[in-house]
Amino acid sequence: SSTASFSRTPATHPLSPRRREAPPREGAVRVLPMGSSDMASQPQSDSVKVAVNVRPLITPELVLGCTDCVTVTPGEPQVQIGPHVFTYDHVYGSTGSSSSLIFEQCVYPLVDSLFCGYNTTVLAYGQTGSGKTYTMGTNYSGESNCGGIIPQVMETIFKKADAMKGDTEFLIRVSFIEIFKEEVFDLLDDPGSVAKAAAPARVPIQIRETANGSITLAGVTEAEVKSKEEMALHLARGSLSRATGSTNMNSQSSRSHAIFTISIEQKRTSSSASEKSTSNEYDILSSKFHLVDLAGSERAKRTGADGLRLKEGIHINRGLLALGNVISALGDEKKRKEGAFVPYRDSKLTRLLQDSLGGNSKTVMIACISPADSNAEETINTLKYANRARNIQNKAVINRDPVTAEMQKLRSQLEQLQSELLFSRSGSAALEELQLLQQKVSLLELKNSELYCELKEREMSCEQLAQRAIATQLEKDQLMLKLESARNGKSWDDIENAGSEQDVDLMKTYISKIQQLEAEVTRQKFTTACRNGLHDRLALDKGMLLDDLGSGCEVGTLEVSSEVDEEEKEREHSSIQEKLDMELQDLDKRLQQKEAEMKQFAKSDTSVLKQHYETKLHEMEQEKRAFQKEIEDLRHALAKLSSSTDECSHKMKDNYLQKLSMLENQVSQLKKKQDAHQQLLRQKQKSDDAAMRLQGEIQRIKSQKVQLQQKIKQESEQFRSWKAAREKEVLQVTVLTVCSSFLL
Repeated sequence: SSTASFSRTPATHPLSPRRREAPPREGAVRVLPMGSSDMASQPQSDSVKVAVNVRPLITPELVLGCTDCVTVTPGEPQVQIGPHVFTYDHVYGSTGSSSSLIFEQCVYPLVDSLFCGYNTTVLAYGQTGSGKTYTMGTNYSGESNCGGIIPQVMETIFKKADAMKGDTEFLIRVSFIEIFKEEVFDLLDDPGSVAKAAAPARVPIQIRETANGSITLAGVTEAEVKSKEEMALHLARGSLSRATGSTNMNSQSSRSHAIFTISIEQKRTSSSASEKSTSNEYDILSSKFHLVDLAGSERAKRTGADGLRLKEGIHINRGLLALGNVISALGDEKKRKEGAFVPYRDSKLTRLLQDSLGGNSKTVMIACISPADSNAEETINTLKYANRARNIQNKAVINRDPVTAEMQKLRSQLEQLQSELLFSRSGSAALEELQLLQQKVSLLELKNSELYCELKEREMSCEQLAQRAIATQLEKDQLMLKLESARNGKSWDDIENAGSEQDVDLMKTYISKIQQLEAEVTRQKFTTACRNGLHDRLALDKGMLLDDLGSGCEVGTLEVSSEVDEEEKEREHSSIQEKLDMELQDLDKRLQQKEAEMKQFAKSDTSVLKQHYETKLHEMEQEKRAFQKEIEDLRHALAKLSSSTDECSHKMKDNYLQKLSMLENQVSQLKKKQDAHQQLLRQKQKSDDAAMRLQGEIQRIKSQKVQLQQKIKQESEQFRSWKAAREKEVLQVTVLTVCSSFLL
């Protein structure tokens, strides 16, 4: 265990882009070291970024006849509900951007800032059942391909850490806490992870404030992790210990506020260290990423909460009310300028979020809302909270180790004094040279900053193009599936109603069924082993009884033969099961190979290329006809000039002949290009045919896979029935044996 803190130490990162410094005043002597910057320790004023995620209508809302009352302005981050119109930084869901872009556009820049030494926070807010936990990905277990924010943050952090391992040492730790009934509990503490029933016996964590104003948690567990899988295990363990419950609005309602914190400490060789220095000087940066999944606001009338659930809801609403008051105080520009009091201490939630709201952090707030008209009032309240949060100004600073920062400050002063000493010895020539060098350094730093920004823009552009390519590929696959269905004789209405989700659901069903069958085989093997031990025990008891009776030889012989038959049947069943499992694995391998080949064919958009080549061929054909017409005109003109003998006619004839030769060469080149494009079109057609054949083979393998799974299920059912019958016979023989012994 250790103490988790929210540091406010100003610091800089040696790799972060620097601002251009003002030119030195005349007569001033000042040299800045290459590894430091004056502006690095200054806090960056940055407002809280707010994104709105509109989830689709869910089944209970559709059953109740709810309608969509939220309107998203296409192409604009604007939400309208009734007469209320709100504008935010981003809007996802409904007719806005896809929810899959939340991480790319909102959270990925925070990961970059995390590696630059800034504290960052992602805050999910909204009413109960609005999709906060789903959006954050708090229930991620490391097995499924979850699209939540936390799994993507994990993957990105370790990718960046691996890329920077050459010159940087990383120490990554995680902590996971919950605020339940206004008490803070450690979800990674061993006693708390045994069972939820033991939750009341857990010891709450104390919140403490240091002399410099930092908020700390005394005794919270901070587990060191070295891979995404380890981090996912800690997240899953903590999620199992988190307080949840069922209400009328959500069967898995979070009853506590959860904060998953990723702490990163970077240690790299200082870029300003002298090459001749014998001592190793390091630059140490520490930063934290807080991923906050708040419990949803709720009304007892709608949730149907009573007793314990009602008390939990009261505590949840009390904490959210305090959070709303803090947002209101920080979002009011007039109060902020006047230095009005901010009620952070009204709730433990607001105390822990003190840095995230108006403090040392770069924060993104994701407001999750329901589009159902039955939730319109709660949706409006959520949008109002989010709108006020946009006015909150945070002051994020780079968190550098205080000793390292002091060393860099002293090093800067030393170099400045050395430059002044050099000036006093060498005169004005050294001053001019220093000023020239300083201007060059400023220009190079400005150019470096511009190149860094351009690189970020290019990276963002590449990611957007990759997302667009994936979306295009998905649309192409859907169209191919619809075309295949149309060829099979299905009507267009059936195809539209079925959609591409059927194939995805079918694949998920296959995977789930395979897992169930594997579990069933394992259970059968375990049951068989247990029953073998039971049969050995029964055989021993019956042998003792037959020795006493002396007249039960025939019964004993029958039992021995029954056991021999049963063992043979079990061996036969195991052999069949192994054979079927091998066939199933072979089908899976073949299916993966075919799908990999299909992806290779699908890398290029054949329809677009085909249309491009056809357009080119058409343009070439038109250009060819124009050239041929011009050639014919020239030939007619030459025929007329051939009868003339004057010198002017001969010159025109020579010009026409040259032009005719040039046009014939152009026509010849066009024919070659046309032949080449036609060859490409034929190759593309062959690729399309091969892709269609692969698609057919994939469908056939899937069909064989379903048949094989049915065969495995049928074989298991037959063996289970035979096993039950044999057990019944053994039981009857045992009863007869015991009865015979009593009669004798």
